[in-house]
Amino acid sequence: MTLPSLLDPFFALARTDPDRPAVVDNGVTVGYGQLAGWAGAVADLVATRAPADRQPPVAVHAHHGVRDIAAVLGILAAGRSFVPVTDGPTGHAAAALRRLGCRELVATAGTGDLPAVDRVLRPNWRLAQGPLRESGEPVRAADPAYVLFTSGSTGAPKAAAVPHGALHAVLPHLRREYGVGPGTVALNFHRIDGDTSLEEILPVLLAGGLVVIDEDSEAELDRVLTDHEVTLVNLPVDYWHLWTGHLLDTGRSLPRSVGTVVVGGEAVRPDMLERWRRLGADDVVLLNTYGSTETALVTHSAVLAGPGAPEAFPDGVPIGRPLPSVRQRVAAGARQPDGPEGLDAPPGPGELLVSGPQLALGYVDAPELTAARFGAGPDGGADRWYSTGDLVTEAADGTLYFHGRIDHQVKIRGHRVDLLDVEGALGQLPGVTAVAAAGHTKGEHTALVAFVVLAPDGPEAAGAHEATGTPVVAAAQEAAGAPPVTAAHGAAGAHGAAGAHEAAAALRERLRATVPGPLVPDRIVAVPELVHTRTGKVDRAATLDRYL
Repeated sequence: MTLPSLLDPFFALARTDPDRPAVVDNGVTVGYGQLAGWAGAVADLVATRAPADRQPPVAVHAHHGVRDIAAVLGILAAGRSFVPVTDGPTGHAAAALRRLGCRELVATAGTGDLPAVDRVLRPNWRLAQGPLRESGEPVRAADPAYVLFTSGSTGAPKAAAVPHGALHAVLPHLRREYGVGPGTVALNFHRIDGDTSLEEILPVLLAGGLVVIDEDSEAELDRVLTDHEVTLVNLPVDYWHLWTGHLLDTGRSLPRSVGTVVVGGEAVRPDMLERWRRLGADDVVLLNTYGSTETALVTHSAVLAGPGAPEAFPDGVPIGRPLPSVRQRVAAGARQPDGPEGLDAPPGPGELLVSGPQLALGYVDAPELTAARFGAGPDGGADRWYSTGDLVTEAADGTLYFHGRIDHQVKIRGHRVDLLDVEGALGQLPGVTAVAAAGHTKGEHTALVAFVVLAPDGPEAAGAHEATGTPVVAAAQEAAGAPPVTAAHGAAGAHGAAGAHEAAAALRERLRATVPGPLVPDRIVAVPELVHTRTGKVDRAATLDRYL
């Protein structure tokens, strides 16, 4: 099936209103005409007569700026696919591009080292001149649009190829779910090496809105949202939770311009939602989203707070109902992780399977991995289904509730324990602002370990943050100065080792009163911060490696 270019509405806007602001990049405003001119220049550089499915992706050397956006738009307009690469360990990007057979790279900065490729493409980034494109190139639904490496939070990163048809399927629904229109001002919080950035950029530019990039957005989110009058912000769950705590600790309110806050990447715990509601932002939509790299941005959503939200969630915090372009099934017998111990099949939740036009084509040059995760559904029909590895239950209206991942289950003294349950129990305790649980294997036994970030103690600490304007990230790091549970890397705090043991005992006693014994960690460690993947998810394995 042949489709028009996804970017045709963008080019139409650029021709009819070229001076309309499209992107503000750290104080520099770029209009729709200028951005379309740059995108057209990139499209001309990567244009090819060969079929798109026979062409490797074009690399974009990303720096989190407006040129990244122009490069992505241009490659998509040419009917090609892109793969973002960022600076990292020496040789890492080059090895990834060799693995993908990538031969071309769009340079988005004038200086800096670049991965070795056959052709380095340097568009003319000066003021665009000449007529703008009227449209992009038509594409087939199955032509690749982008290749992204999975986050690696559940194993080794895999290169997933997502087709143009998937973006055509999901973007109209995201515009509706996010309330995007010509007046939308959206913060581009995420870099383009994660697909959440496409949620922040594409729906907005296709509707005539404004995208804001600010290098201080992570450290000074309150100020950035206020200064730019941002109406839509999309945040990783863990960062959103820390930011909520920062607002509460400092007595600040949500910036008045914000109308919708989208969260995703991890499960929202009940204690996180309760904390958000304490802000009193009843007129702000809090939208929970669920999806994966393999399923084009977002497959499910649920309004958790604000207009349209239920007063309570007695069955737990939902990940939502499927978008119209998504079909879902819950497999009764979930796959089990490899390993000598194995795990009993969960009595209630089953593995979520999803199908529809949003599915990725598969993993690049990994047929066995592709076959393991993309295949026929439970009825053996011809439709492709993606096995998410997530355990869910389904309500009568199709709403899903998350119950952890198959690969996040461990056996503790013969009992199957889901790490999400441990984190949920600890997260409800006073003073715990962030938590990650992990199984730590010693010899033939697995111990349960939890890492916690503690909130500042008392109103004096909150007042200090308010007086100094401490950014949310710094506030979270300073939380480690509160009495820790167990010292990590010398972070014993003012109370020393004795205070750490007392705090650990207090937390364990509280847990023992509310949860079964196997859910009580053998060891609790206070840390300054949790380790995250590049897409903002908590990396349990890396946190374990760093602090133990």
